[in-house]
Amino acid sequence: MNKRVLTVIISIIAILTISVSMMMLFASMKEEQPRVEKEEMKKYIKVESIKYSTLSSSVEAHGRLESRQYIDLSAEVQGKILSGKISLKKGQSFKKGDLLMKIYSEEFILALQSKKSRFLNSIANLLPDLKIDYPNIYEEWSDFFVAIKMDKPLPEIPETKTKQEKIFLASRNILSDYFSIKSDEIRLQKYSIYAPFNGSYTDVFAETGAIASPGIRLATIIRTDELELEVPLEIENAKWVRVGQEVEVIAANHKLPWKGKVVRKANYVDPTTQSVSIFIKIVNNKNLLLKGQYLKARFTGIEMENVMEIQRSYVNNNDEVFTIEDNKLKKRKINVHKINEKTLLFSGLEEGLKIVAEALVNPIEGTEYEIIN
Repeated sequence: MNKRVLTVIISIIAILTISVSMMMLFASMKEEQPRVEKEEMKKYIKVESIKYSTLSSSVEAHGRLESRQYIDLSAEVQGKILSGKISLKKGQSFKKGDLLMKIYSEEFILALQSKKSRFLNSIANLLPDLKIDYPNIYEEWSDFFVAIKMDKPLPEIPETKTKQEKIFLASRNILSDYFSIKSDEIRLQKYSIYAPFNGSYTDVFAETGAIASPGIRLATIIRTDELELEVPLEIENAKWVRVGQEVEVIAANHKLPWKGKVVRKANYVDPTTQSVSIFIKIVNNKNLLLKGQYLKARFTGIEMENVMEIQRSYVNNNDEVFTIEDNKLKKRKINVHKINEKTLLFSGLEEGLKIVAEALVNPIEGTEYEIIN
């Protein structure tokens, strides 16, 4: 090996040896720093002490307003449709007792008066025989004869007191003629159709001047002064509602609520919504509410004993909450009595127990927490 190369290698080794020795010397001279233990982070949590009391609650739900009465007007007699006091048009309003429509009845009236005339003639021929054979009832039948008016309904027929009187009257067809006329008088009333309530037309199927036939639909009317709100409630909330209960009904465009009353409660569950229908009667004298309108119903006055109210966000899996016992997190089951929009009422845990009053993310039982007072 070349002497010069050997000298270079030996020099490099010597320099490295000296450098390592010096580093070890300096390292031994440095004071050893004391080891610092890593301090564990404390976790804090909000709690509430369980305390039961009697609480007032309410149930709120929305529903659609409907009329309490729908009627399909149909003709029971035949004739030409004449205009009444109210226009026969969809959307037209009317009041109870207004003449909605009239069917031409002059021919029928003349036929009825003809019947009455023949009946009067029969009574006139009857009176002389009654005066001789049945003088005790003559005055009654004479007064009956005088009371008959051609343009008014027949008065009440005198009562037959004996078998002989009945046979005598029946043999003269007096009774059959009387009841035939009374039947026609009832039929005459069907030529005029009057409004049975305050309402309006929702559909009209015939026009003035058309010919009506028995059984033909003429129009559909609804009642507007009494409305009904159908509200679907969840099964858990429906159990608190009873028939006769007063309800506050609120419309979006009105500040003051209406008063309503529960008139019906379905005893079945709608299979599509899993809800129970509650029907609320509302008096609408000023016609401020309209059929088809959506309203909110508030069922108040629900008293519940020995319960506590907490936020729904504190509850997991519908009936599980967390408590702090010996500063450690523990899962507990509760009895849920009523669920509100943001809160729920429950029982089932001992009073004085600390319940977690905040929503936890991925909670683990046994985790230690410091309670925030």
